Amino acid sequence: MSPPGARDHSDADEYGALNEFYNALLDSHGFSAKAVSWRDEAFQQFRFASIAQAFEHEREPFSVYEVGCGLGHLRDFLREHFPLASYSGADINPKMIERALQRDPTLAVEHRDVAKDPPEPADYVVESGIFNLRMQHTDEAWEAIVRSVLKAMYSFAKRGIAANFLTSHVDWKREIAYHRDPARTLHFALTELSRFAEIRHAYYPWECTLIVYRQARQLSFAPPEEG
Repeated sequence: MSPPGARDHSDADEYGALNEFYNALLDSHGFSAKAVSWRDEAFQQFRFASIAQAFEHEREPFSVYEVGCGLGHLRDFLREHFPLASYSGADINPKMIERALQRDPTLAVEHRDVAKDPPEPADYVVESGIFNLRMQHTDEAWEAIVRSVLKAMYSFAKRGIAANFLTSHVDWKREIAYHRDPARTLHFALTELSRFAEIRHAYYPWECTLIVYRQARQLSFAPPEEG
């Protein structure tokens, strides 16, 4: 059951198996990182750091909206490392939102499928790990879902988006996992989202992060221009 005031726009049949998987983890692991399918808190924090690359340059207040917010752990990360960031988010799993608000009633999270009903704009729209498990879906069917969610994320991002994926450049794959080709991911972003896109593939052997901006980003280092 959705919490009071939550908006229900998810498709129970489309995401039923995924919700059941996470509900079982919630019942087993409470409010820990394991409840949202991370090995431990350190592993989860590392993934948060991967998407935070999108806004690590910000020096003024900005907003972050998390798609697939789970228990709202990203807000804790932002409070520690990016205190100028305001946080909100959504999840397709109503039980996850219910538990998130039990954990912290002040969380600005809601039950919403952003691909069907985008929320109000935020400076940065991010996701961490929500595409990693395709469950009963074929790769082709999950690919369509990934593309629709990324397009939705970009549609209400005022400055940019960040999304991490399991890379296809691995020597072993879990049966229910979804590994995405980084080259195809970048091509999709450049042709259907923005020309200001990049893939970060050097920080970890089995994952990558897509970052897409609405405007060009300055280089972190550049030689001074000649007079």
